[in-house]
Amino acid sequence: MSLPADAFQAIRSAIAAIPPDASADAVGANAARLDEIYAPETHAAALDPATPIVLGSRGSGKSFWASVLFQSDTREAAARAYPRLGLDRIEVRFGYTGIGGPDGVSVDAIDKAVAPNGSHDDAKAFWWATILSAADRSAGNETARPSVFLDLARDYEAREDQLLAHENRLRAAGKSLLVVYDALDTVARTWPRRRLLTETLLEVVWAMRAYRAIRLKLFLRPDQLDDDALRFVELPKLRTGAIRLDWTAWDLYGLLFARLALAPDDDARTAFAALLQLNNLPQGNRDSILTHRWPLAYIPTDQKTLMTALAGPYMGQGAYAYKKGNTYDWPMTHLGDARAEVTPRSFLGMMIAAARHLTPPVDRVITPEGIRHGLRAASKTRVDQLHQEFPWIKGVLAPLAGLLLPRVEEDVYHVWSNALTVQRLIADAENNYLPPFPDPERQGEHELFVALERIGVMFRRKDGRLDMPDLFRVAAKLLRRGGIAPV
Repeated sequence: MSLPADAFQAIRSAIAAIPPDASADAVGANAARLDEIYAPETHAAALDPATPIVLGSRGSGKSFWASVLFQSDTREAAARAYPRLGLDRIEVRFGYTGIGGPDGVSVDAIDKAVAPNGSHDDAKAFWWATILSAADRSAGNETARPSVFLDLARDYEAREDQLLAHENRLRAAGKSLLVVYDALDTVARTWPRRRLLTETLLEVVWAMRAYRAIRLKLFLRPDQLDDDALRFVELPKLRTGAIRLDWTAWDLYGLLFARLALAPDDDARTAFAALLQLNNLPQGNRDSILTHRWPLAYIPTDQKTLMTALAGPYMGQGAYAYKKGNTYDWPMTHLGDARAEVTPRSFLGMMIAAARHLTPPVDRVITPEGIRHGLRAASKTRVDQLHQEFPWIKGVLAPLAGLLLPRVEEDVYHVWSNALTVQRLIADAENNYLPPFPDPERQGEHELFVALERIGVMFRRKDGRLDMPDLFRVAAKLLRRGGIAPV
């Protein structure tokens, strides 16, 4: 028995209809929606109010989870997904979001409070003011802004008295306050200022260990915490306790399959349910998916069975098709950055592009060739999105187009040198964005590679040669023998 062709087409259409860029902001129009929540069990530690620092690359879900924690309806869903965390007993306010609005705190608030030549004490006072403001808002004064509390923040005894009053109020109510900081890569455009603001915030995070009912949670990019120039003495302890927002293969496939099980289109949901039944796989509903009781969210063998039904078993054709890899593992192998991390944005982007690519056979939803096309689309999207975070990235990758990887470092550095890449980057970055060189005395081709290595775009092989993951290589138009051809 097999499904009719229109059933496969309905599932294909449901994948193609998933929004291609699922980027979120902590507040505003792009905040997380209730129907978007997929809560991997592996993310419990990241959402735990007792975890002060959560690390994640772009597209890993930092702003999404920050938004989920803030909104009452999405936080209630998260509390059901992670019942041991006590999320139903917390109030959430933002300490920083990168954008303004009634609930946000923007970079303008920092720039107004901390002058360009601002001191360590000025920066620290601002972060204390964000906590005082959040606590006051949780007490009912929703118009309280950090600027109102700057003088109080500088007065140690008065600040402690105020925080202790809020601590006692929250304890008496059986509640706790979580102050969330998101988009912290936007706090500055120069390295000295970013370090000043990052270091002082981390000092405040450490000092807040004295309170049980008021807690802080920072969503940070890994490179911001790993900056070797940060001098806070307790930083190693904070780094050790940080939780990384990782997505395993079964998390990502669970996300895709949950989207299909809960698809808004009736025909797609019915067709997907029939496909599950045909393969002796369990049905899923919103409750079982949210509470981690649907096996297709965490059992790889079941997921592989379903992926085979959707796309066939192998990425090749004929008697030696298996040599090209299987359709379940191939996406994870090719979508990883230099740290082998795959984000949901890249994974869903690949599957969406695969579903939109040409017309598959009547008994398949997507094809191996569609998946390969999906890698090209995901690669282009990833580089475009990385450009938003690191505006220098495209100018660094462009001169490397056509280069065959892996390559000895001298060859790569020679290309950059001939193209005057470093000089042009430095001139373009001045007063516009944060350059990739933390040390102004060390701005060369080697330091450029180190910057790319730091953000997972390039890596050094065991034999010393430089290489680039397919996720970036394809869009950057670099070559590899036997690899996927560039976009």
